[in-house]
Amino acid sequence: MPDNKNSVRHPQLSHIVTDAISRLQSEMTQAAPFMAQHISRWMQQLSGTTQPEDYFMHPLAFPSLLLPWWVEHTLTDTPNIPLQSDLAYSTINGYYYIRLIDNLMDGHATVELKLLPALGFFHTQFQTAYQRHFAQDHPFWDSFSAVWSHSAEAAIKDANLTNIDETQFKQVAAQKTCAAKIPATAVCYYYDRPDLIEPWSNFVTLFGCWHQLFNDLFDWYKDYTNQTPTYFLSEAERRRNPDEPVAGWVAREGFQWAIEKSQGWMSNLKAMAHDLQSPDLTAYLDTRQAMLLKQKEDVAKGLQSLAKIMAIGEA
Repeated sequence: MPDNKNSVRHPQLSHIVTDAISRLQSEMTQAAPFMAQHISRWMQQLSGTTQPEDYFMHPLAFPSLLLPWWVEHTLTDTPNIPLQSDLAYSTINGYYYIRLIDNLMDGHATVELKLLPALGFFHTQFQTAYQRHFAQDHPFWDSFSAVWSHSAEAAIKDANLTNIDETQFKQVAAQKTCAAKIPATAVCYYYDRPDLIEPWSNFVTLFGCWHQLFNDLFDWYKDYTNQTPTYFLSEAERRRNPDEPVAGWVAREGFQWAIEKSQGWMSNLKAMAHDLQSPDLTAYLDTRQAMLLKQKEDVAKGLQSLAKIMAIGEA
């Protein structure tokens, strides 16, 4: 696994993320100390370390915390640390709000049912962080409401999908990360650049497709075992030969099919980054592409051996 430090590279942003976690824990401890004890353990469980911020700094994490940083860097050389701190704090609370619900909906819950009342805290902190920056009648709130409602709609639709085609994948499954548009939109409004909202939102939408397919590809066996519908597994059902096992299709052509589709989307993402005039974003995409190709090389040899075994078995 790549070094966790490779994701949030800028020292200021790393400190902002760490401070946001401390702020969340402090606010919850002050408001609800018993709840805070249980939520703190849950946060560490998600992270896999004693430092919950490690989860958000992981190089394979969706770059929700990086997006507003990249947007601001295209508009000024001096980041507004109070703004970025509130955006990170909001996004982290929003993530935990969504994750708590997702774990229950996906059937992967352990202690989540007993933690459900914490949703009130997470949602309040997620929303109120923006109130110091935007008045009640500011157009930001219309964008906030639209994106947040779409996020909920996509999650409910996704939970009801069983056979996912490319259109459904783009319109539903890959939209589960659309809430990341909110902090990026906030930066655009803060600097009076609403014209940038659409191109950055389009980037988030397409990157959501790339990111979700990446997860579907490398988690396919776990999803298959858990009977979790995904676009990749749905394509396996459509494309595999009669009586061919899913693993056989993955080894024969499925893995390469997904890699080629990912590469096509990555080319489009890099063109978007160029148009957005964001060298930081371009560098990030280069890193993610290199990581994908490295994982491809690691997996390809094993799949070649599997394909040969499958061929022998069918002979």
